[in-house]
Amino acid sequence: MFSIVNQANSAVRRDLQQWSQIATESVERAIGNDSPLQRRIEVNANVISDLLLEALVSPEDFRGVRDDRGNLQAGAIVIDMADHLFVEYIVTAPWNITQDSPLSVNKAATALMSLLALESDRNGHFGRILLYALPDAIEFYQKIGFIETGEGSPNAPELELTIAAARRLLDRQT
Repeated sequence: MFSIVNQANSAVRRDLQQWSQIATESVERAIGNDSPLQRRIEVNANVISDLLLEALVSPEDFRGVRDDRGNLQAGAIVIDMADHLFVEYIVTAPWNITQDSPLSVNKAATALMSLLALESDRNGHFGRILLYALPDAIEFYQKIGFIETGEGSPNAPELELTIAAARRLLDRQT
């Protein structure tokens, strides 16, 4: 259902610029309509902006997933550390938050995390991934197996996908 994107080439950069424009428009609509999704939409727009900047600076660190129609559905900035992958940013396409577009899909971020666990395994880290989570995203990460390490801050706790949790995630995806 999803295919991996391993760097931010010109097509990905165009897609991310489109995401940014759509996310900005979604924020404006959410504010105008007093949407219950307003905070999620605003956070999504902010992370998209950060992801786009990082993808321009370090295109080789970008990872993403495209659906079977070729639409970029989730993206991340990933750094290969000594014993794990570190996810600096991860975000889903804006239409996956609002669910108001024929482009909307489910499970894009989960598919991307599974592919990152596989990359971590192939890089000799046995699936281990670390990241600092935004408070609104902690539940998502916990559902796919991440645990809090006790590091980080209350506004951005460090979470880890352990080797055992990575195996379970990969087994569920196959």
